[in-house]
Amino acid sequence: MRATRNTQKVNLEDPMHLSQRPWPAKIAAMMLLLAFPAITAATETKAFLYVVETVDLNGSSLRLIVPVEEPGLVNSSVSLRPAKAFAALRARSPDAYGNSNLRLDSATKATLVVDTKADADLVVSETFWTLAAMGVNELTAPPFIQNKVSVSDLSYGAHVILLSLLDLLAFNKRADIPEQAFVMVSGTPVPATTVARGIATGAKKLGGAKLRERIAKAVSSKSMRTRMSVIRALAKASVRKTYKLKVGLLVPALKDTKLEIRSMALDACIAAGVKGSRPVLSGLEQIVRNDPDTDLKLRAVKALSKAGVNKFNDLLQAEKLRTGTATEALKAVDVLSKSKQVKIAAPALIGALTHRDSSVQNSALKGLVAMKQWDLLHKALPQDNINNETKEQIARTLAEKGADLAREESLKYLIEKGSVDGAIYAAQAYGKLGSMAASPLLIAALKHESAQVREACANSLALIKDERALMPLADAAQTNRRDEDYMMRAAETILKTLSLSQVKRFAKSKNVTIRQMAIRSLAGFAQGSRPNPSVVALLMEALKDTESSIKRAAVYALSDIKDDGIARDLSKLAADPDKKIKIRVAHALSNATGRYSGAGKILQQMTKDRDMDVRVSAIDGIAMRRYEPAFNKLLGMVNYPKPKIQRAVFNALLALRKPENAQALRLKFRRGMSVRSSAVRKVCIKALGQNTVIADIDALRQASFDRSSDVKKAAIKVLGDSALPEAMEVLALWFADADMKVREMALDNFGKLKVDGEWTHKRKRYLNDFVGTPGQPKGLISKAKKMM
Repeated sequence: MRATRNTQKVNLEDPMHLSQRPWPAKIAAMMLLLAFPAITAATETKAFLYVVETVDLNGSSLRLIVPVEEPGLVNSSVSLRPAKAFAALRARSPDAYGNSNLRLDSATKATLVVDTKADADLVVSETFWTLAAMGVNELTAPPFIQNKVSVSDLSYGAHVILLSLLDLLAFNKRADIPEQAFVMVSGTPVPATTVARGIATGAKKLGGAKLRERIAKAVSSKSMRTRMSVIRALAKASVRKTYKLKVGLLVPALKDTKLEIRSMALDACIAAGVKGSRPVLSGLEQIVRNDPDTDLKLRAVKALSKAGVNKFNDLLQAEKLRTGTATEALKAVDVLSKSKQVKIAAPALIGALTHRDSSVQNSALKGLVAMKQWDLLHKALPQDNINNETKEQIARTLAEKGADLAREESLKYLIEKGSVDGAIYAAQAYGKLGSMAASPLLIAALKHESAQVREACANSLALIKDERALMPLADAAQTNRRDEDYMMRAAETILKTLSLSQVKRFAKSKNVTIRQMAIRSLAGFAQGSRPNPSVVALLMEALKDTESSIKRAAVYALSDIKDDGIARDLSKLAADPDKKIKIRVAHALSNATGRYSGAGKILQQMTKDRDMDVRVSAIDGIAMRRYEPAFNKLLGMVNYPKPKIQRAVFNALLALRKPENAQALRLKFRRGMSVRSSAVRKVCIKALGQNTVIADIDALRQASFDRSSDVKKAAIKVLGDSALPEAMEVLALWFADADMKVREMALDNFGKLKVDGEWTHKRKRYLNDFVGTPGQPKGLISKAKKMM
């Protein structure tokens, strides 16, 4: 029976490859499940023939190749052993072999001449395995098999130990390898001891270089099990010593896609000692620079540091971010923030954003900002383990300095999930950008629980001028009546960007709020030397509407049109019960030209209105028109108990001041400085700032008790401009003010005053007091000393 040839490729890395062969090989794989004959270690000098025997396999009898001891071969020389082994085989089965002969062509090659009457299948199978065990790895048997004989040519399965190359590395000592074991090399079974010797010596005749190459390639195998097997083997010093393998073979595994593999490889390298191995040191540096896992980086840094590579030592601080005290963590953040190894230090600082101590978080964020790590901060923004306060800081930073996508996502985070201040910031930023793409976010935020946020969103929608916002603005105005004014203003701004025909269409909307908004915006289309008649007619018609909000909107729009005729028409509503309508009437009368002489009289009558806001609007109108007949009426109101009224009265009196009443009014303004109202004091300071005299200085002293820095600054300027040396005493009152800008302004104006005589000594005393004030800034002290 002639053997058939099978050219199927065999996987030499996996011992299960036998199951992929034709039936003889399958039987060999099944035989591995049986109890093997006593395995003989290489230390016991024995020799074996491989012969066909009947084997019982789970009740079935099979004819398989099995090893049998042949004592007569032990003392034979290596060169003569193959010939003697063949002779022994032929002697065991003379009928099966007949006149078959073996010719040795070299130490590793032989030619089998099979007798025509011989059992070719048996002869070829027994000879193949017996010679393979003796290192003859190239057997030919013409004419039965034309090419080199391989396992796939054999008709008999083999009951032998067949190891993969990697299985061999499981033996810590070559002496422990069973002599009956084989390893498939290039399709030929080679004694495992021979393969081990080839790996250890690298001998060319044993294929050592190729075997080592296969082990090196196994480190990058697609099979995770294979990669792990190599790493585990090379992690053992005994294996490296036995097979003369270097830990440098593991360098490719340091770049593996699987963290588990990289971690095992790193552990193996560290266990072997990396000092002096350039490939391994280079591999560890690559981990430090490029690996995404912070823990792995840190372990690599420690290994490099131990090997004398200190350039990454700054990164050892990363461990203190997790295990150290808050003080140690802060120091670590400081070191990492200044590290030149930015690619490694930056991820460590990102980790510090989750530190339990807020000062560490803030310091880490400052470091990342200083390092301009916008991309890393962008990736950190969605992380759940970073607190909201830190996220908001990140979002604000990215909104200013991040790339387009980072800015968009940061602003979105702020307006949807940020604090009130964060949402306001985002809304204002959207307004500055002016992109209609932001409209949906701003519209959604019109429902924010904070009125400040809602107002900011309305203002930004007004800047963007997106028509889609009109209905949401109307809904928001209806939902929260306190928001009505700024929602209306925003809608008006948007409506003014539309055509007149579009606005007129909105003015007829069934939605009352939309109609109200449209009517209010019509004023912009009626402005000019001659107001648009069609617009005025539409507004006058709306003035008759029974819906109070529509009437109010019409008055609002008409009051913004500067036309005396319209002002006369609106004056008829001066006594309307609607407070807001009366305020707009006062506005219209205030803006009327001088030709409408009756406007001032009506405003004076309105100062008697029951509503304080209406009275204030009327008084402000008198000031704008400088309506002198109201002067005496206003003088009688200076002591009115409401600061809001007093502010308007003093402002109107200032507008009506003339040389003949200036002195009398100055007395009123001095008394006005005693009113506990910043708004009133501002008007009085402005009045006293003209031709300031010594008598005014004591009144201006009242500004030092005001809470407003603006009031203080206004008084300081007046005192400095007065050129009166007496002003020094009052200016000195602010030398210890809580507001450093007020303090500095007081010192500067103090220095403007030119003095002589006894005032020179007072000046020096005041300056010495300034210098001696605890907590005085060095810059101001230096400035004061120059004035001495």
